Amino acid sequence: MIVQTCTWNGVFDAWEDAVNAAGSHSSEGSQAFDTTRWMERQEAMLKSARLGVSPRFTNLPLLVGAVGARSVLDLGGGSGWTFELVSRGTPRTIEEYFVVEKQTLVEVFAASFSQDDRVRFAASETVSSALLDSVDVFYSNSTLQYFPDNGFLKELIAVCTPKWILLDDFQPALEGEFFSMQHYYGAEIPYRFCNLKFTIDEMSQLGYALRGNWEYPSATGGHLNPSLAGASDSLRRIEASRSLLFEISTPAA
Repeated sequence: MIVQTCTWNGVFDAWEDAVNAAGSHSSEGSQAFDTTRWMERQEAMLKSARLGVSPRFTNLPLLVGAVGARSVLDLGGGSGWTFELVSRGTPRTIEEYFVVEKQTLVEVFAASFSQDDRVRFAASETVSSALLDSVDVFYSNSTLQYFPDNGFLKELIAVCTPKWILLDDFQPALEGEFFSMQHYYGAEIPYRFCNLKFTIDEMSQLGYALRGNWEYPSATGGHLNPSLAGASDSLRRIEASRSLLFEISTPAA
Protein backbone atom coordinates (compact mmCIF):
# COMPACT_ATOMS: atom_id res chain seq x y z
CA MET A 1 0.00 0.00 0.00
CA ILE A 2 1.12 3.60 -0.62
CA VAL A 3 0.56 5.96 2.30
CA GLN A 4 -1.75 8.72 1.09
CA THR A 5 -0.33 12.21 0.64
CA CYS A 6 -3.32 13.65 2.50
CA THR A 7 -1.82 12.16 5.68
CA TRP A 8 1.96 12.30 5.16
CA ASN A 9 4.09 14.89 3.44
CA GLY A 10 7.79 14.42 2.79
CA VAL A 11 10.78 12.45 4.02
CA PHE A 12 13.57 14.04 6.08
CA ASP A 13 16.71 12.71 7.71
CA ALA A 14 16.63 15.20 10.61
CA TRP A 15 13.89 16.30 13.00
CA GLU A 16 14.88 19.94 12.53
CA ASP A 17 14.25 19.66 8.79
CA ALA A 18 10.73 18.33 9.42
CA VAL A 19 10.09 21.13 11.92
CA ASN A 20 11.25 23.80 9.46
CA ALA A 21 9.20 22.30 6.63
CA ALA A 22 6.10 22.12 8.84
CA GLY A 23 6.57 25.77 9.78
CA SER A 24 6.78 26.80 6.14
CA HIS A 25 3.54 24.96 5.32
CA SER A 26 1.44 26.22 8.23
CA SER A 27 1.72 28.62 11.15
CA GLU A 28 0.57 25.97 13.65
CA GLY A 29 3.22 23.30 13.06
CA SER A 30 4.11 21.60 16.34
CA GLN A 31 1.56 23.85 18.09
CA ALA A 32 -1.32 21.92 16.52
CA PHE A 33 -1.86 20.22 19.88
CA ASP A 34 -2.64 23.58 21.47
CA THR A 35 -5.48 24.46 19.11
CA THR A 36 -9.17 24.67 19.92
CA ARG A 37 -9.81 21.83 17.47
CA TRP A 38 -7.46 19.52 19.39
CA MET A 39 -8.99 20.48 22.75
CA GLU A 40 -12.47 19.76 21.41
CA ARG A 41 -11.30 16.37 20.16
CA GLN A 42 -9.82 15.51 23.55
CA GLU A 43 -13.01 16.59 25.29
CA ALA A 44 -15.05 14.37 22.97
CA MET A 45 -12.74 11.43 23.69
CA LEU A 46 -13.16 11.92 27.43
CA LYS A 47 -16.95 12.05 27.13
CA SER A 48 -16.92 8.89 25.04
CA ALA A 49 -14.76 7.02 27.54
CA ARG A 50 -16.99 8.09 30.41
CA LEU A 51 -19.87 6.49 28.55
CA GLY A 52 -17.87 3.27 28.34
CA VAL A 53 -17.02 3.62 24.64
CA SER A 54 -13.31 3.62 23.84
CA PRO A 55 -12.50 6.43 21.36
CA ARG A 56 -9.22 4.74 20.46
CA PHE A 57 -7.85 1.25 20.89
CA THR A 58 -5.81 0.69 24.05
CA ASN A 59 -4.21 -2.38 25.63
CA LEU A 60 -3.83 -0.68 29.00
CA PRO A 61 -6.96 -2.01 30.78
CA LEU A 62 -5.95 -5.57 29.91
CA LEU A 63 -2.41 -5.09 31.21
CA VAL A 64 -3.54 -3.39 34.42
CA GLY A 65 -5.92 -6.23 35.12
CA ALA A 66 -3.38 -8.94 34.24
CA VAL A 67 -0.58 -7.64 36.48
CA GLY A 68 -2.73 -6.08 39.21
CA ALA A 69 -1.18 -2.65 38.68
CA ARG A 70 -2.10 0.02 41.20
CA SER A 71 -0.35 3.00 39.64
CA VAL A 72 0.10 4.21 36.04
CA LEU A 73 1.97 7.02 34.33
CA ASP A 74 0.36 7.97 31.00
CA LEU A 75 2.69 9.98 28.75
CA GLY A 76 0.64 12.02 26.29
CA GLY A 77 -2.57 11.00 28.02
CA GLY A 78 -4.51 13.96 26.62
CA SER A 79 -7.72 14.55 28.52
CA GLY A 80 -7.19 11.50 30.73
CA TRP A 81 -9.72 9.41 28.81
CA THR A 82 -7.70 6.18 29.15
CA PHE A 83 -8.07 6.35 32.94
CA GLU A 84 -11.83 6.15 32.55
CA LEU A 85 -11.55 2.87 30.64
CA VAL A 86 -9.02 1.44 33.11
CA SER A 87 -11.09 2.38 36.15
CA ARG A 88 -14.19 0.82 34.59
CA GLY A 89 -12.41 -2.43 33.84
CA THR A 90 -10.52 -2.66 37.13
CA PRO A 91 -12.47 -0.47 39.58
CA ARG A 92 -10.69 -1.70 42.73
CA THR A 93 -7.15 -1.64 41.34
CA ILE A 94 -5.93 1.81 40.33
CA GLU A 95 -4.87 4.05 43.20
CA GLU A 96 -2.73 6.58 41.31
CA TYR A 97 -2.89 7.69 37.68
CA PHE A 98 -0.45 10.32 36.41
CA VAL A 99 -1.13 12.11 33.11
CA VAL A 100 1.91 13.88 31.62
CA GLU A 101 0.80 16.34 28.95
CA LYS A 102 1.43 19.76 27.49
CA GLN A 103 0.73 22.64 29.85
CA THR A 104 -2.20 23.81 27.73
CA LEU A 105 -4.01 20.47 28.10
CA VAL A 106 -3.21 20.26 31.81
CA GLU A 107 -4.84 23.64 32.35
CA VAL A 108 -7.99 22.54 30.54
CA PHE A 109 -8.52 18.96 31.72
CA ALA A 110 -7.08 18.66 35.24
CA ALA A 111 -10.33 20.15 36.56
CA SER A 112 -12.28 17.31 34.92
CA PHE A 113 -10.94 15.02 37.65
CA SER A 114 -11.24 17.37 40.61
CA GLN A 115 -13.54 14.86 42.31
CA ASP A 116 -11.16 11.93 41.87
CA ASP A 117 -7.92 12.31 43.81
CA ARG A 118 -6.42 9.27 42.09
CA VAL A 119 -5.78 11.29 38.93
CA ARG A 120 -2.96 13.82 38.77
CA PHE A 121 -1.84 15.92 35.80
CA ALA A 122 1.73 17.12 35.27
CA ALA A 123 2.96 19.46 32.55
CA SER A 124 5.64 17.91 30.35
CA GLU A 125 7.41 21.27 30.12
CA THR A 126 8.03 21.40 33.90
CA VAL A 127 7.68 17.81 35.11
CA SER A 128 10.25 16.70 37.69
CA SER A 129 10.91 13.86 40.10
CA ALA A 130 9.25 15.93 42.82
CA LEU A 131 5.92 15.67 40.97
CA LEU A 132 6.01 11.94 40.21
CA ASP A 133 6.15 8.75 42.25
CA SER A 134 7.25 5.26 41.29
CA VAL A 135 4.60 3.49 39.24
CA ASP A 136 3.71 -0.06 38.29
CA VAL A 137 3.01 0.72 34.62
CA PHE A 138 4.40 3.33 32.24
CA TYR A 139 2.03 3.83 29.30
CA SER A 140 2.10 5.75 26.05
CA ASN A 141 -0.35 5.65 23.14
CA SER A 142 0.57 7.32 19.84
CA THR A 143 2.96 9.77 21.48
CA LEU A 144 6.61 8.95 20.85
CA GLN A 145 6.35 9.81 17.16
CA TYR A 146 5.87 13.47 18.11
CA PHE A 147 9.20 13.66 19.93
CA PRO A 148 12.54 14.13 18.09
CA ASP A 149 14.03 11.13 19.94
CA ASN A 150 13.46 8.88 22.97
CA GLY A 151 15.26 11.21 25.37
CA PHE A 152 12.17 12.38 27.28
CA LEU A 153 10.83 8.83 27.41
CA LYS A 154 14.03 7.62 29.05
CA GLU A 155 14.06 10.54 31.50
CA LEU A 156 10.55 9.73 32.73
CA ILE A 157 11.29 6.01 33.01
CA ALA A 158 14.35 6.78 35.13
CA VAL A 159 12.19 8.93 37.43
CA CYS A 160 9.20 6.61 37.91
CA THR A 161 11.02 3.22 37.62
CA PRO A 162 7.99 1.26 36.35
CA LYS A 163 7.71 -2.50 36.54
CA TRP A 164 6.08 -2.59 33.11
CA ILE A 165 6.28 -0.34 30.04
CA LEU A 166 3.52 -0.50 27.40
CA LEU A 167 3.93 1.49 24.19
CA ASP A 168 0.76 1.38 22.07
CA ASP A 169 0.76 2.61 18.45
CA PHE A 170 4.55 2.67 18.21
CA GLN A 171 5.22 3.63 14.58
CA PRO A 172 8.39 1.95 13.23
CA ALA A 173 10.36 2.47 10.05
CA LEU A 174 11.77 -0.67 8.45
CA GLU A 175 15.07 0.80 7.31
CA GLY A 176 16.16 3.15 10.05
CA GLU A 177 14.58 6.16 11.68
CA PHE A 178 13.40 9.09 9.57
CA PHE A 179 11.03 12.04 9.82
CA SER A 180 8.03 13.41 7.96
CA MET A 181 5.07 15.74 8.40
CA GLN A 182 1.57 14.66 9.37
CA HIS A 183 -1.27 16.61 7.81
CA TYR A 184 -3.91 17.56 10.38
CA TYR A 185 -6.77 19.89 9.37
CA GLY A 186 -4.54 22.29 7.47
CA ALA A 187 -1.59 22.03 9.84
CA GLU A 188 1.61 20.10 9.22
CA ILE A 189 2.98 18.38 12.33
CA PRO A 190 6.60 17.09 12.56
CA TYR A 191 6.47 13.30 12.86
CA ARG A 192 9.06 10.58 13.58
CA PHE A 193 9.05 7.06 12.19
CA CYS A 194 10.97 5.29 14.94
CA ASN A 195 13.78 2.76 14.90
CA LEU A 196 12.33 -0.36 16.53
CA LYS A 197 15.61 -2.18 17.17
CA PHE A 198 17.24 0.95 18.56
CA THR A 199 14.32 1.51 20.94
CA ILE A 200 14.43 -2.10 22.18
CA ASP A 201 18.19 -1.71 22.76
CA GLU A 202 17.62 1.55 24.68
CA MET A 203 15.06 -0.13 26.92
CA SER A 204 17.48 -2.98 27.51
CA GLN A 205 20.14 -0.51 28.61
CA LEU A 206 17.64 0.86 31.13
CA GLY A 207 17.09 -2.66 32.49
CA TYR A 208 13.92 -3.66 30.61
CA ALA A 209 13.35 -6.84 28.62
CA LEU A 210 10.93 -7.05 25.68
CA ARG A 211 8.03 -9.35 26.62
CA GLY A 212 5.61 -8.65 23.78
CA ASN A 213 5.59 -7.19 20.28
CA TRP A 214 2.32 -7.35 18.36
CA GLU A 215 0.49 -5.35 15.73
CA TYR A 216 -1.52 -2.38 16.88
CA PRO A 217 -4.82 -1.97 14.96
CA SER A 218 -3.87 1.02 12.82
CA ALA A 219 -4.10 1.52 9.06
CA THR A 220 -0.60 3.00 8.70
CA GLY A 221 1.92 0.91 6.79
CA GLY A 222 3.60 0.49 3.41
CA HIS A 223 5.69 3.14 1.71
CA LEU A 224 6.08 6.89 2.00
CA ASN A 225 7.20 8.76 -1.11
CA PRO A 226 10.16 11.09 -0.47
CA SER A 227 9.60 13.03 -3.70
CA LEU A 228 7.18 15.26 -1.83
CA ALA A 229 10.15 16.74 0.01
CA GLY A 230 12.41 16.86 -3.03
CA ALA A 231 14.51 13.93 -1.77
CA SER A 232 16.31 11.72 -4.26
CA ASP A 233 16.68 8.51 -2.28
CA SER A 234 14.47 5.42 -2.53
CA LEU A 235 11.04 5.04 -0.99
CA ARG A 236 11.05 4.69 2.79
CA ARG A 237 9.37 1.55 4.12
CA ILE A 238 6.92 1.87 6.99
CA GLU A 239 5.96 -1.12 9.11
CA ALA A 240 2.51 -1.51 10.65
CA SER A 241 2.12 0.16 14.05
CA ARG A 242 3.17 -2.00 16.99
CA SER A 243 2.36 -2.49 20.64
CA LEU A 244 5.51 -3.10 22.68
CA LEU A 245 5.52 -4.53 26.21
CA PHE A 246 8.62 -4.39 28.41
CA GLU A 247 9.20 -5.77 31.90
CA ILE A 248 11.90 -4.65 34.28
CA SER A 249 14.62 -7.27 34.45
CA THR A 250 17.32 -5.52 36.46
CA PRO A 251 15.61 -3.41 39.17
CA ALA A 252 17.56 -0.47 40.48
CA ALA A 253 19.37 -1.10 43.76
